[in-house]
Order: sequence, then C-alpha cells, then structure tokens
Amino acid sequence: MNTSHRRWLPAGLSLTLVGWGANQFASLLAYYRQEHGFSELAVTSMLGVYVAGLIPALLVGGPASDALGRRGLTLGAIGLSVLASAAMAFGGSSAWPLFAGRLLAGVATGVALAAGTSWVKELSQRPWEEQPPAGAGARRAALATTAGFWLGPVVSGLVANWAPAPGVLPYVLHILLCLPLLWFASRLPETRRRTGAFPRGAFAALRTTPHARFRGVVAPAGPWVFGSGTIGFAVVPGLITDVGDFRLLYSTAAVALTLGCGVAVQPLARRIDTERSARALLVSLGTVLAGLLAAVLAVLAQNPWGGLAASSVLGAGYGLLMVSGLLETQRIAGPLELGALTGRYYTLAYLGFLAPTALAFAGLWFGPLVLLGAVIALCAASTAAVAAGSRRHLAGG
Repeated sequence: MNTSHRRWLPAGLSLTLVGWGANQFASLLAYYRQEHGFSELAVTSMLGVYVAGLIPALLVGGPASDALGRRGLTLGAIGLSVLASAAMAFGGSSAWPLFAGRLLAGVATGVALAAGTSWVKELSQRPWEEQPPAGAGARRAALATTAGFWLGPVVSGLVANWAPAPGVLPYVLHILLCLPLLWFASRLPETRRRTGAFPRGAFAALRTTPHARFRGVVAPAGPWVFGSGTIGFAVVPGLITDVGDFRLLYSTAAVALTLGCGVAVQPLARRIDTERSARALLVSLGTVLAGLLAAVLAVLAQNPWGGLAASSVLGAGYGLLMVSGLLETQRIAGPLELGALTGRYYTLAYLGFLAPTALAFAGLWFGPLVLLGAVIALCAASTAAVAAGSRRHLAGG
C-alpha cells in the first residue's frame, strides 16, 4: 500500500479551520457591543450557547465516529462550521443569527474534536504512514487545534479593525477557506471501518470510564487545559487597570500571547512525555501554577508587562496540557473507544471555559487576589492528585 506522511495534513487542517470558526467571534465582542448595541448579557449568552452545543457533540461525536467512521463526521463538522459563519454574517441586524451561529459552531467544534482528532491520530500511524514518530498523532492534532483557536481571533480582529464590513468579512474569509478543504479532506482514506451500528459499550464513556489511569491522572488535569488559557486571556488582562487608552489593544495582545505560546510550546510536551509516569502532565500543571503566581505579582504591582508575561506562561501551560493529556488518553483508549474517550477528555478540558464566568460571579463577594489564591490552591490540589494517581495507576491501567 502506498503511504504518505502527509495524509494527516488535510485532516489536521480540518481541526484548524473548525477551531478558527469557533474562536473568531471572540475578537468581535467589542464590535457588537459598540456598533450594534448588544448588551453584555447578550454577548455572554452567545458564549454560553456555544458550550451548550459543544459538550453534547463531544460526548456523542466520539462514540459515533468509533461506529460510523471518522471522515464523514469530520466533513460534516466542516460543513456545520461553514453554516455557522454564514449565519453570523447576518448578525448585524439581529442577535438571533449570532445565537444560531454560535450554537452551530459549538456542535461543529465538538464533532471535529472527537472525530477529527481520532482521524489525525490514525492517519499518523501504519498503514497510512510508514515509520511514524511516537506520539505524532496527539501532537499533530493538538497543534492543529490550538493553531485554529489562535488564528481565528487574531485574523478576525485584524480584519475587523482595518478592513470594510467588519461584521461580515471575517466570516466570509473563513467560509472561503473551508470550501476547498471539504474537497481535499473528502479525498482522504477512512481509517475506521463503518459497522452500521453502535458497538456494545460505545457510549460507556458517557457514563464512566473503566480506566483507572484516566480517572486518576487525566481527569484531574483536564479542566486546566482551557482553564489556564481562558484565565490568561480573559481574566488577567481585566485585572490590570493601568493601561490608559490601550485597553482594547492590551486585551488583544493578551489573547495573541496566550494562545500563541500555547501553540509554540507544544513540541516540548512530546519530548517530556513518558509512559512510565505522568511527568508531562505534572510539568504542565507546574507551568500553570507558575503563571498564576506571576499573575498575582502583576496584579499587586499593576504591571502591564508583568500581566502579559503571566498570560504567556499560562498559555504555555495550556499548550503543554493539551498535548500531554491527549497522549495519555490515546495510550489508554482501546481501538473501539478512541473517539469516545477523546470526546470525554475534551469535555473535561472544556469545563475550564467556565473559569472566567465563575471568577466573575465570585468577584461580587471576593477581591481578585483572594480569588487568584483560591485558583492557585485548586491547581496545587489537582497537581497533587495527578502525582498520586500516577503512582497508583501505571500507564495502560
């Protein structure tokens, strides 16, 4: 059989462009508030609708891809992402197209992460690739996903600031990139034989996982994947008040640095990963702790540069956790449950998106330093749980 080390690339680009579509909305929040008068409650609700579509799609998309194949579901996710952008392009006159688009974007992202990540992993191994590097599938999938999460808000923010039709053109650009990808991805081989029905136990990961190592090592670290990232670009910039008239620029820089560092640091995760312990996860959580401590110092000093440094370290923790958690998950999962367990992992990871909302709500009663102290304590407890779980449950357990 002819093999190519590039077969995985269109599948990886599928993750990139779906992630792009999911996050492009983030840079346009200020635009919708200022230019169209949408309330803070409205735009926050749009973010919540995204999560409402994403979590069920993650949980169902994984087992569905195990039973029905990776390619069809991934192509469907790209199509849903196109429809989401098309709906949001009409959001200038009414909030309803934005709500519909955000819901569709959440479903598209959930399906893509569950099915597309498994597809990239399988295309990065024999027989589809000769002599694949160890752990290449997890590293490639994580890099493609985080690259999309970074490119989406950066490109849409640049287009919205310096191009005409800021409420339309970012979405049109995303659609134009997705359409040719649908053709390229459709030419890829299917790596999972379609059974026509869900195998017995396909939805077991929706209830619980029999893998002690997943419960004891991956699960405690999971919420800190996106928890660290969202704290880096959504919480820390808001706590640095001494930025004068550069609030929007400062927030944009925090987003770019947080997510950019998350992409740049990922090759390191593969190098420190080992099957003999949870070293990669522990180093990742240690990086998050360092970023949180740096955030405390920056807030105390009201140092804008210190805040950006803290966001960068938190972004590095996010990128390291993304790869190391996927590596652990893919080692644990059997061939009949790779999609299901991947969906479960991403579900845990996306719980971290609730961190800014939880901190904002708790901020009604507590000061920022108290809240950051509580977050540090929670992260330290998670780190201790991962360390203990790693000793009790060896890889493959």
